[in-house]
Amino acid sequence: MSNLSARNCRASLFWGALRLSDFQSLGHTDADIFCIDLEDAVPPSEKDKGRAALKTFLQSHTPSPNTRYIVRVNECQTRDGDLDLELLIGESGFVSHLLIPKLESVSALEKVSELLDRKGSDLGLLGIIETPLGLEIASALAASRSRLKGFYFGGFDLSNSLGCEMDWNALSYARSRVVHAAALGELLVIDSPPPFVDETPEKVDLIKYCRTSKSFGMMGMVTKHVSQISSIQSVFSPSEKEIERARKILDMYLSDPSQPIVFEGKLIERPTIKKLQRLI
Repeated sequence: MSNLSARNCRASLFWGALRLSDFQSLGHTDADIFCIDLEDAVPPSEKDKGRAALKTFLQSHTPSPNTRYIVRVNECQTRDGDLDLELLIGESGFVSHLLIPKLESVSALEKVSELLDRKGSDLGLLGIIETPLGLEIASALAASRSRLKGFYFGGFDLSNSLGCEMDWNALSYARSRVVHAAALGELLVIDSPPPFVDETPEKVDLIKYCRTSKSFGMMGMVTKHVSQISSIQSVFSPSEKEIERARKILDMYLSDPSQPIVFEGKLIERPTIKKLQRLI
């Protein structure tokens, strides 16, 4: 099972299974995570075609060394979800994790984990919180006895279900609740894609959007556009200035952990030390 951490989940590029031949022409991706989508991106009548395209891709593609490959399967306990699992358990190749949509059942999540255990599969699990029920039980999902490694926040589907706008104010409670649940389970937490395609040279809107997401506690963001990858990665990576500041404070702490630390006129408490250690 390929390791996923806050260091390598910054930008998740979602790509429909029916478009994998187009991706082959690119040759590689700079995204931290490349998610092959068998669910929303594949119409119900073409699910078999999507699985066939995925199988061909797994047999022919040379994976990028710095990219983690995951697959968004169809809903658990459906015909297509079962067929997706059957394919990927038998031929996961360089795929490290399955992304389960509409995650809203602890028992269903644990059953998938048990199936992977019985089959001797190394696949890990990720889940999308994108329904009111999923949001309600997010903490229980995070505490489940399963292979769950992280949450994706499904802002678009959730806003539709809630009848609210797809903006920060309307979804601030939901977004924070998912971050809270992920923290309880020590899981990764990745935000939904920005609701626009930023084509300005400075990508000002995208960078601002990513910074707001990061301020909520998100560790990365989804995109469906290759052009957005570098901007997303830049925001969700610590800057040289942040790293330099962290090292100075940690050096002060290590010189005498018993003494209170004041840096640039601010008292540095123990929780901040832990946060800076994770950053480094």
